[in-house]
Amino acid sequence: MLDMVIMMGLQGSGKSTFCATHYPDYTRINLDTLRTRKKEHDALWQALNQKENIIIDNTNPTKADRNKYIQAGREQKYKIIGCFMQSRLQDCRERNNARTGKEKIPEIAISCTANKLELPYYDEGFDELYYVKITDAGFTATLCRETGIVEE
Repeated sequence: MLDMVIMMGLQGSGKSTFCATHYPDYTRINLDTLRTRKKEHDALWQALNQKENIIIDNTNPTKADRNKYIQAGREQKYKIIGCFMQSRLQDCRERNNARTGKEKIPEIAISCTANKLELPYYDEGFDELYYVKITDAGFTATLCRETGIVEE
């Protein structure tokens, strides 16, 4: 079965770095890179039709944001894996402030995303759901039980 990994989390939470280190061979769908929803949609469906493992590297802060990917993946019989980046708002701001050029985003964008952030749950359609933290040793991913309780 093919994988569709859906990243979730604030800007600066480490999503893209996690993608690069843990899923380097997956086709990465990223709105920032593709620039328009049309190009993103086309890239997603091209990857789905070519039967590629896919990682959606966007903030996906709400259930509605995630649903369009989950439905597309389900339609094509993909295993749906969610990775929620657990990160403090202040840490995300600090990582963003260390960025330069186009990678640095307005601080208001991080605050807006934080204000609408909804925790993910299995009942959205995930087959697996992980909560990921950045630690001194790198990333720690913890599998979430179907009840929404994080297994330690």
